[in-house]
Amino acid sequence: VPLSAVDGVSLDTARSVVQERLTGGKFTGVENLYDRVTLSREALEALVKAGALDTIDRRRNRREAYFVLQTVAHARPPGTRALLAPEAVLPDIPELPLDVQAALDTQLTGTTPTGRHPLDAHRTRLRDLGCETLGRLRHGTTCWAAGVIVARQRPPTAKGFAFYVLEDATGRVQAIISPDLWEVHRVLLRDARALVVRGRVTRQGRAVTIRVEGLAEWSPRPGGAAQEAD
Repeated sequence: VPLSAVDGVSLDTARSVVQERLTGGKFTGVENLYDRVTLSREALEALVKAGALDTIDRRRNRREAYFVLQTVAHARPPGTRALLAPEAVLPDIPELPLDVQAALDTQLTGTTPTGRHPLDAHRTRLRDLGCETLGRLRHGTTCWAAGVIVARQRPPTAKGFAFYVLEDATGRVQAIISPDLWEVHRVLLRDARALVVRGRVTRQGRAVTIRVEGLAEWSPRPGGAAQEAD
């Protein structure tokens, strides 16, 4: 995935990383990148979370790289080299679960290296809730469905309606959220990364929409989705 495709990393930031790599040689780890390129804390964190440094330092998993970044960021500003700085001593930090890695990859880059979707690990639980996969939604039916939020809009010309694009491994749908649901659940809709929705399905060619009648935030933790809202 190109660096500039990572959410939070601008084209100029990506260009500065590539230019330094071309002139100064390959990066050897997160500390080396931090020392050689002046990047914002937000951009560095986004690169680590998206796995952009996974191939730079194979000794460390993504959590360990993030720990090292926080350690060096407290010690010195980016783009400066420390004199006689010892290598960070890491505690025993397990790697992120695969579904969490997939969720971060999708959130920050729009894809995953393996093609694994964040909801794949929860398909059995979603099926138990009665959720249809998005690719199998049938016109005219009222059903439950779940998807990761990949886009959200509430244009001022839409009379209070909001439009969310939900995605799973089988497809994408547009969820239409009424002004009443928005007013009751605006915080959930602002912060959620994935939703479980109930509503009526409309198909027009390849375009699929759900007029949402109830919704909940999807949580991968035991207990499943948050309390349903009607």
